[in-house]
Amino acid sequence: MKYVFFDFDGTISNTHDGVCDILKRTFDHYEANVDEALYPKFIGPPLSETFEKYIGKDKAYEAVQYFRSLYVGEKAIYKSKLYDGVADMLSKCHEMKGITTGVATCKKHEEADHLLEWFGVRESIEILSGLVYNVRETKTQVLQYALDKYNIKAEDCVMVGDTIYDVAGAEEVGMDCILCLWGFGDYENIHNKNVVFRAKTPYDVIEFVKENCSEK
Repeated sequence: MKYVFFDFDGTISNTHDGVCDILKRTFDHYEANVDEALYPKFIGPPLSETFEKYIGKDKAYEAVQYFRSLYVGEKAIYKSKLYDGVADMLSKCHEMKGITTGVATCKKHEEADHLLEWFGVRESIEILSGLVYNVRETKTQVLQYALDKYNIKAEDCVMVGDTIYDVAGAEEVGMDCILCLWGFGDYENIHNKNVVFRAKTPYDVIEFVKENCSEK
C-alpha cells in the first residue's frame, strides 16, 4: 500500500480571501504593522509562528484565538474554494488500486474536516491529520502523527503540497514530496532533494501517482 497525503491551504483549497481578510483585522487589532503583500506567505504555516514573530510570543496564542473567532464566527472560512481539478485529483487518487489518500495540514483539524465535507470531497480522504494546539502544530508533527497512528512507513508515502513547509516537513519525517505549483509557494527557491516531481496542475498529480505509486 502507498499513501498520498495532501496539504489543504494552497493545495486543495484557495483560502486566500478569507484568511487574508482576517489576518489584516487581527494585525490591526494588535496594532502590528505588517505589509499586506506578505500575507500569502502566512497561509499554510501555523498561525502561532506568524503571530509570535509579528505580534509577540506573549500574545501569540491569544491572537490565534482572536483570529479563529473571526474566521469561523464571521464565516470567512467559507470564502475558500477548491482549485480547478482538485476534486478529480482526490477522487481519482482515492480510486487507484493500492493507494490510500490522506490530508496532513496545519489548518485546525476540525476546520479541515468540516471544509472537506462542505466541498463534497471528504469521502475521497481516508486519513486526516490536522493541527491540534499544544499537541501537533507543525507539518512535521501532523505527518508524524499520521505515521504513528496508522503504523505507516514514511518511505511508503508521498506528501503533496505547495510550500517549503510541506516539503521540509515531509523531508524531516523521511517522506518524498510532490510540489504543487498552483498555491502559495516560493517555488523557484525550493530545491530540497525530497521533491520528486513538480506538478503544474492537479491532473499532473493524478498521472504521477498513477505511474509511480499505484498498483498496475
